[in-house]
Amino acid sequence: MSIPIHTITTFRTTFNPFAHSSRPCRLLLSLLRTPATASPASPTHIDIKVTQLPRNSTQQPVMTVGFKGGKEVTLEVGKRGMKIGDVVEEISRVGRALEREASLKG
Repeated sequence: MSIPIHTITTFRTTFNPFAHSSRPCRLLLSLLRTPATASPASPTHIDIKVTQLPRNSTQQPVMTVGFKGGKEVTLEVGKRGMKIGDVVEEISRVGRALEREASLKG
């Protein structure tokens, strides 16, 4: 399943890079385009903000994905025990729904 990158406008995440539960955050971050590969003027540009927690932090990893049209999805990755497949599936589901809405509007 692929991520509908053209529907994503922002990506914010907070995680401890040393924690195993942060793996989905790290992997999704590597899948998204960086500002170096897509200029800010590009329609596919994604505003990415990352907050890395210290090694001894016990805060659970969280990511917030903003879509075109203002919809935001907050995924509590650590609390829900999500894997990368679950995260991609959730983001794809919302992206497909937004694409379907846009196609129905014309």
